[in-house]
Amino acid sequence: MSVAGSASDASANDEREVFVGRRSESERLAACVDKVRGGEAWLAVVEGEAGIGKSALIRRAVSSLDDFTVLWAVGDPSETDLPGGVLSQLVRRVDRELAARFPLLARPDAAGVSPHALGGQLLLLLGALQESGGGVAVVVDDAHWADPLSSQVLGFVVRRLWADRVLVLMATRTDSGQSGEALERLVRSVERAARVEVGGLGQDEVDQLARRLLAVRVTPELVTRLHGYTKGHPLYVRTVLAEVPLQVLGDASARRWPVHQSLRAGIGAVLGRLPADSVALVEALAVLDGRFPLVGVARVAGVDDAVRALEPALAAGLVRWWPTDSVGPVSLVHGLQRDAVYAGIGPERRRALHNSAAEVVGSGAAWAHRVAASTSDDPVLAADLERSANAEALAGRNALAATRLLWASSLSDDRLERERRLLTACAQWLLTLQPWAAVRLRAQVEECAEGTLRNCVLGVMDLLEGRLAVAEARLTEAWQEALADPDASWVALLAGTFLTVITIRQCRGARTADIAGKTLAIGDLDAGTSDFIRAVLATGRMWDQGPGAALLDVAHLPVEAAEASNDQLATLATRGVMHLFLGRLAAARADLVTVAHRDRLGAGSKLSHLSSALLAVVEYLAGDWSASEGAADRALAIATAHDHVLGDAATWFAAVCVQAGRGRWEAAQESVEALERINRMLGDPPAELVYAGLAGAVLAQARGDHAAMVRALAPLVEPVTGTGAEDGGGNGNGDEAGAEDDRVRLRFKPLWLWQQSLLVEALTGTGRLAAAAWALDDFWRGYDGSGYLRVVGARLSGQLAEAQGRPREALAIYAQALGGKPDGTEGPDAAGSPVATGRVGDAGEDAPLFRAMLEHAYGRLLVATRTGSRREAARWFKSAHDRFDALRAEPFLRRCETDLAAMGLTAPAHARQHVLALTERELSVAHLIAGGKTNQEAATELYVTQKTVEYHLSNIYAKLGITSRRHLAQALRTPQP
Repeated sequence: MSVAGSASDASANDEREVFVGRRSESERLAACVDKVRGGEAWLAVVEGEAGIGKSALIRRAVSSLDDFTVLWAVGDPSETDLPGGVLSQLVRRVDRELAARFPLLARPDAAGVSPHALGGQLLLLLGALQESGGGVAVVVDDAHWADPLSSQVLGFVVRRLWADRVLVLMATRTDSGQSGEALERLVRSVERAARVEVGGLGQDEVDQLARRLLAVRVTPELVTRLHGYTKGHPLYVRTVLAEVPLQVLGDASARRWPVHQSLRAGIGAVLGRLPADSVALVEALAVLDGRFPLVGVARVAGVDDAVRALEPALAAGLVRWWPTDSVGPVSLVHGLQRDAVYAGIGPERRRALHNSAAEVVGSGAAWAHRVAASTSDDPVLAADLERSANAEALAGRNALAATRLLWASSLSDDRLERERRLLTACAQWLLTLQPWAAVRLRAQVEECAEGTLRNCVLGVMDLLEGRLAVAEARLTEAWQEALADPDASWVALLAGTFLTVITIRQCRGARTADIAGKTLAIGDLDAGTSDFIRAVLATGRMWDQGPGAALLDVAHLPVEAAEASNDQLATLATRGVMHLFLGRLAAARADLVTVAHRDRLGAGSKLSHLSSALLAVVEYLAGDWSASEGAADRALAIATAHDHVLGDAATWFAAVCVQAGRGRWEAAQESVEALERINRMLGDPPAELVYAGLAGAVLAQARGDHAAMVRALAPLVEPVTGTGAEDGGGNGNGDEAGAEDDRVRLRFKPLWLWQQSLLVEALTGTGRLAAAAWALDDFWRGYDGSGYLRVVGARLSGQLAEAQGRPREALAIYAQALGGKPDGTEGPDAAGSPVATGRVGDAGEDAPLFRAMLEHAYGRLLVATRTGSRREAARWFKSAHDRFDALRAEPFLRRCETDLAAMGLTAPAHARQHVLALTERELSVAHLIAGGKTNQEAATELYVTQKTVEYHLSNIYAKLGITSRRHLAQALRTPQP
C-alpha cells in the first residue's frame, strides 16, 4: 500500500476489521506520534510472530494520522530480489511533479544506484513533504521481506533524520533471520527508536473478539477454553470461531473441538462455505501473492463478475480491498492465510493459475509464475531464464540475475548445465557484495563437479568466512585457469578481483598490481569495471612503491577533475588519495570533492565512503574543520548503509583528527577504540593498522604526550639492522654512533610521510635523538618538495636541533621557513635538511594547524634564547594563537596561552567565542550557508532534510544574535593573523 496526502486510505477497509485490546501497544505508538508532532523523528518497530496482529495495530495507529502524509509499502516475498521494490512503493503515489524533482527516486530501475544516493534524495523528498507543516509517516509492513537495497536506503534515512516530523513505522516477524538482525542493528544505532512487541491477546480481549465476531454473548468457560487453546493468537481465534458451530463450541463435555490444529484446515472450512467464484478469486490472490487490481485478479481466477465474487470473501475476513484507490486493488489479509489457501490448491489448478498469472503480471514477475507452473524439468524455460538473467546482469541487477539462474538450474535436465547455472547464480550473488544468499548454497556448490567456476565460488565463500589461506589457494587456481580460457574471462575477473582483496589486505602491493594488471589485460571489460581494476592496480603500486610511482597508473585521467567521466570515478578517487598522501591538498581536494558530488547524483562510485573519509582528512589538514567533521559524518553514514567493515578504518581515523584537535577526548578515544575493534575483527590487516596507529598518534600529539605517540606508532614500525651509512642513517652530527639498535623504520607506504613526521616528533620528544635524526633524514629523502609537508618538516628539523642543543641552528630553520630569503631559493638548512627558504606552503597548500605549531615553536625559542625583541616573539605567538583560535584547536591554544603567560604577556581575546556555542552539526550547516549554499543545496551535501537545515539555522541565528543569512558569514569570520 502506498498513500500520499492523508492517512484516510490507510484504513479504507478497516470497517470490516475487528480490532480489540492492544492498549499498551497503541499507547506506545501514540507516544511516538506525539513526539513526532513535537518535532522529533522517531523509528517504531512492531515485532511479533506471523498472524499476531501487527498489521492491524499499524493500520489502527495510522488511521489517526489525519495531519500526516503517509507513504506506505508492503514487503513482498516474491520481490526480495527486485532492487528498490519497497522504495518504489513508497514514492509511487507522491505527486508526479514533486517526485520529478528527485530523479533517482523517479527512475523505474534502482539497480546500480548506491543506497546513500537514493537515501539522500528520499531525505530531500521527506523534507519537501514537511513544507506544508504536517508530519510524514513512512510505513513498511512485512519489512522482513523488503529487498536489500530498500532496507539499506531506509536504514540510511532513519539515521539521518535529525530534526524532522517523520515517523518511520516498520512491522517485522520475530523469526526474520538476516533481515531481523539488520533491523536490530538499526534500532540499536538510533537514539529515538521504540520497539513494540505484539503477543497474544489476553483472556478479556479474547472475550471481546469472540462477542464481536459471533454477535452473541459467550460464557466465561468458553472464553477460558478458547484462550487456552489458541494462546490468544488472533488469527487462530478467528479460525476456530469461523469453523466450529456454536453448539459445539458450547459443549463443555467435548475434550477437543473438531478443528485441525493446522490453519489449512480452518481456512479450508471457511472456503467451503463460499461460492465457487469467491473461492476462485481467493485462490488467484494466493497465487499472485500480493496486492493487485481486482480486474487482474478476476482474469487470473477466470471469474466474470469480480465484484459479486469479492463480497463473500470480504465478509469472511479473507480479503482486504482498497476501493478508494483508482484501480481498486485487493489482497489476502495475511500471509498465513495465503499460505494455507495456496497449500490447499490442487496441482493442476495451481499450474493453471500460475500460467494465467504469468500473462497478467509484469514481465519480471511473470518468470516466477512460469517457474511455479512447471512440474518437471523444462530445458526450454531454463534457457529462457538464463538469457533473461544475463540481460539483468549486464544492467547491474546481479541479485535478480542470480535468482533466475537458480530457477534455471532447478529446471535443467542436464547435470552439467544444472551445476553451471547454480555456480553462476552464486557468482552473481557474490558480485552484489551481500553474499549471504550464495553462502547458504555452499553444500550444493561442494557437490558440483571440480572446475574453475566451482573453485572461484568456493574461494570467495572462504574469503567471506575468514579462511584466507584456503581462499587464496582456490582463487589463485581459478584465476590462472580462467586467464588461459577465452570463454572464462568473466570468471577470471571475479577471481582476480577477490584475490586482490586478500593481497592488498596483506600489504602485498606488488602482487596486487600484478593480478590487477593481468586481469585488466583480459580486455572487453565495461568501462566501469575496467576503471575499478585500474584503481586496484594503482593502489597495489602505491602500497609497493609509494604514491609518487602509482600516479603513473592514473595518468589517463584528465588534469581537471571535473572533466573526468562517471566511469572514471574509481581512479579519480585513487588519484585524490595519492595526492593526499603526497601532501598536495588542493589537488586531493579537487579529485575527492568531484567524486563526492557525482556520488550524490547517483553515479555509484565503488569507493564512495573511502573518498568521503579521506576528503575529511584533506579538509582537516587544509584547516576547514567544520567541513572535515561533515565529511567524516557522511562517510560513517555511507559505510553503515553499505554494512561495510573493510574500509571503515579511514572513516574512524577521519573522525579522530578534529575530535583530538579540539580536545574532545572522550569522543576521540571512542573513535580510537572503534578502530581497535575493527583491527581485532579483521586480524590486524595493514591498512587498518595504519589508520589505527595514526589515530592514536594524532590523539597523543594533541595531548602533548610523546610517549603515547611512540606506543601508538609501535605496530607500524620495525627495527632497522645494519650500520648507518648503508641504511642512509645519521645526520652527520655523530649522534647515531652506537645507537643503531634504537632505529626504526615504517612498515607500510600509505600516508607514509604523515606517519614518518609523527614518528620523528615522538622520538624527539622521548629523547631518542639518534633514532629521530635517522628518521628525519628518511623523511626528507621521501619528500618531493611540494605540498603542506614542507612546514611539517621545518618544524621537525627545528625541534630536533633544539633537542640536540643547537638552538641557533633551530632559530635559523624556523626563520627561513617562516620568513624566507629574498631570492626564495631552496637549499639545505643548518642541519642538512632541504627546508624551503621561501615562505612555507605552496599556494592553497598551507596547513593552518601545522603552520601555527611552527610559529609557536619559533616564538617560544625566541623567548628561551632571548633572541630579538619581545615584540618579535609576541608577534609569532599572536599569529599562532590566532590560527589555533580560528580552528578552535583547544589543546594547542591552551599550551600557547600558557607560554604567553610565562613570558608575562596576556593572550589575545578569543576572536570566535560566540561561535563556540554552536554544536558541530550547527557549524556544518552554518559554514555551508555562509558559503552561499541554499537550504536544499546544504541539505543535499549533508544528507539531511531541508527541515533539518532550517531547524539548525534558527538555532544558529539565535545563538549568534543575527536575523538572516546575510549576516552569517560576517558572524563566522575570524580576523586573519
